[in-house]
Amino acid sequence: MPVLIPFDKCIARPDEGEKKYYLKDHLLHVKEFAENWITDAGETIKTLTGLAAVCHDIAKSHADWQRYIADPKVKKGPTHAPQGAFLFSFLGYHWLEITRQWEAYRVVWLWLVRDIADHHGKLKKLQDDNWLQRYDWEKMDFEGISSFLKDHYPEFSGLELTIDSLDDWLDVADEQIEEAMDDLDTGFGQKKDFDLMVHLQAWRALTTALIAGDRFDVKDTGTSWFDEKTIEKCEAALGRYCTAKAGSPLAQARSQAQKNILKQMAEQPASWFYTLELPTGYGKTITALKLSLWLGKQRHYRKIVYVAPYLSILEQTSRVIGEAMDIGALEHHSLAILDQSNKSGTQGEQRAPNDELAMESWAHSVICTSFQQWSKAIFPGRAQDVLRRSFLKDSIIIIDEPQIFNPDGWNLFLTGLEAIAKQQHLCVLFLSATMPPFEYGLSRKPIRLAASGSQVERYQVRLEEKMDEEKMADFLNAREDIKQAAILNTIEDAYRVYKQINGEEDVRLLHGLMVPVHKKLEIAKIQDHLEKEKEKRLIVIATQIIEAGVDVSFHHVIRALPILPSIVQAAGRVNRHFETDNGILTIAPFFRNGEKNTRNSIYARPLQRITDRLLFEKDIWLESEMEPLVRRYYEEMFRENTYETAKQAIREAYEGDWPQLSKYQPFGQDYLKLPLFVPWKVPEEDEKWLPEQFLWLRKKFGVTDAASIYERYSNVNFMNGLSFEERKQFMILFHHFVLTVPVKTALRFVSQEEYLQSNRVPLLYSEGAYDQNLGLVGHFDELDNFI
Repeated sequence: MPVLIPFDKCIARPDEGEKKYYLKDHLLHVKEFAENWITDAGETIKTLTGLAAVCHDIAKSHADWQRYIADPKVKKGPTHAPQGAFLFSFLGYHWLEITRQWEAYRVVWLWLVRDIADHHGKLKKLQDDNWLQRYDWEKMDFEGISSFLKDHYPEFSGLELTIDSLDDWLDVADEQIEEAMDDLDTGFGQKKDFDLMVHLQAWRALTTALIAGDRFDVKDTGTSWFDEKTIEKCEAALGRYCTAKAGSPLAQARSQAQKNILKQMAEQPASWFYTLELPTGYGKTITALKLSLWLGKQRHYRKIVYVAPYLSILEQTSRVIGEAMDIGALEHHSLAILDQSNKSGTQGEQRAPNDELAMESWAHSVICTSFQQWSKAIFPGRAQDVLRRSFLKDSIIIIDEPQIFNPDGWNLFLTGLEAIAKQQHLCVLFLSATMPPFEYGLSRKPIRLAASGSQVERYQVRLEEKMDEEKMADFLNAREDIKQAAILNTIEDAYRVYKQINGEEDVRLLHGLMVPVHKKLEIAKIQDHLEKEKEKRLIVIATQIIEAGVDVSFHHVIRALPILPSIVQAAGRVNRHFETDNGILTIAPFFRNGEKNTRNSIYARPLQRITDRLLFEKDIWLESEMEPLVRRYYEEMFRENTYETAKQAIREAYEGDWPQLSKYQPFGQDYLKLPLFVPWKVPEEDEKWLPEQFLWLRKKFGVTDAASIYERYSNVNFMNGLSFEERKQFMILFHHFVLTVPVKTALRFVSQEEYLQSNRVPLLYSEGAYDQNLGLVGHFDELDNFI
């Protein structure tokens, strides 16, 4: 039986040489951090949160846990979070009773109990009381613990803090939990959704104080903020960047639009929410950066968080920020690693911190992240997710292409966003040429910033009769445009049109069934062709993957009929930089094999109906007419359905069921998919297109191709020998070759038993299933219904 360790001698983590990390010191450090972090919460909540911090890891004094942390041969210690939650429930209740504040703060008490129980995993329901059980307190120095607590909380001097008193608490705690739960009953809905959300975000502020205090005491990380000197440097760099771009045909129109918008901001500088509405190609990102720096000077904002729907947009914008402001951005998404290079230069003092915790906590002055990661900041699913709130206060949040959010959850997202904006003093800029409505989610409309004056007419939208794959290919081949693209609604549709294209010109296929590294290479090659080989023909056949954010420009694009916002986004790929007098966007209903309208598989019927009613009012539309048309579309869309059903999750979360919020997905609930590792070989001539971080990872782990990556992944000794951070980096490299596909498709290549019996992502063995140039498309001929 392990020897009982005196509480004063217990450690929180292994020694480092002569340095010892005593548990009592860790608990007090977390207490101090947590109390200081929630500066506006009031003394009672600060004290309760500090007490929760003291209790959160106190069960690490358990003899078995102390043996585990001291002896490398012991692979696992006992769980300590539920035991800490139990002890806090006892102490917190009695502290509130002693100070006569139980009725006023019992909900906060229950929130903190749940937070301690969850501080290493998922954030669960308040109703989940598995932490309420008998523990083996005998394996802890309870006399030492009691003395420690009474030293720091004199209020407990008269409290009987013994193993027997804790056993007695087990018999009565249910009543106290029920009292707290009764306070959370929303009744017949007389409480407003926003007010409930404010309370919920206040809860998650306490969670953040506890989790951040715990993590930062283990591994401290600093952060960088914008100050007056940094803003001046960024403004100067931005000025030089814009001057260098002054030769563009759109330069004058962009410059005038930016001046108008900055003037509008100066006239209405006090709002939390703004919409920046510019046509695609007019420099929304640069304008947003100028606005952000102005807000930094005028309203003392200290950080920029850029949020994008897709990795292609995110990574592209991160590069633009680096070039335009001479400052490195910290990227946080599924394929991101920290900048491991030791380069100096453009990033200077603002380089992303070289620490994994810095990424998790967004500890940098400029963050580029995804819709998914940002949604986890508002509606965290795991305790770790709240870390990104640690340095969020006084930030400018730039949300790009908000129309891509699933409409079903849009108003829920906005309600959560407004609550956290109020709590953290955020300013939010929405960027889009097709702005969705805000009135059903925000308490007041955002201030609209838009270009005024005459607009350059870069394209026309022309309507054509319905087409199938053969007619669309013929239509493209018959045109004389040097640079063309076709955007289809499904991957199979794109593949079928690609197969029908004839001619000697360069024809490329781009879609979502390409592994990430393959997709990156194809986009890079397309962009290079458009920029450098201006007189050489190019036809790109793609899905919606190039519709938003990818900086490509074609003379002509044909779009299989979608819904109106998608049409405007597709139009943003036509004559984007005003290279020609008039680009053309052709819209045609697409029927696969002349029969199947695959549009129905992607877009809701009511949205199709609104689109058709508006779009077919005439045969040709000018660019300047599209924005008012989309505004009418959204008015009708929300007149038919306000999409407020999802806000019921706010009431359920307030009443204790937090997972109703944490399951929120920005793109809606996806159907079940399974992963496949694809051993795709990077063509030798394409090595130059590989991202620097990918090359760095490949070199770090001594692998040359996908096959060797999978071989390392399958080697248990290799994987077990990696540190936590190394393992995470290796898995980022690994996932450059992973596809997630519908279950039915995955099971065509890998047996069900292999998924069930292995904890590993299976390898795609089937030779020829993944085409070296075209991706996972070879099975379409046999599987007609796959989308």
